[in-house]
Amino acid sequence: MTVKALRARIQLLTTAWMVWKVATKRVGPVGGLVVTVVVIGGLVYLRPWLAENVPAVGRIIGDT
Repeated sequence: MTVKALRARIQLLTTAWMVWKVATKRVGPVGGLVVTVVVIGGLVYLRPWLAENVPAVGRIIGDT
């Protein structure tokens, strides 16, 4: 695993933790899990499109 790939995974884990903490306060633990899965799944699925079409977001999330 390269450093870039490791950094991307750590960033994704950090984002998931942040979404989980905020969502559980608003919608409870089960709702927080659903919100976290939707947000992280959407980010992983849309990452290539965002990196190509929205340069500001592409720089933040990287090209991995």
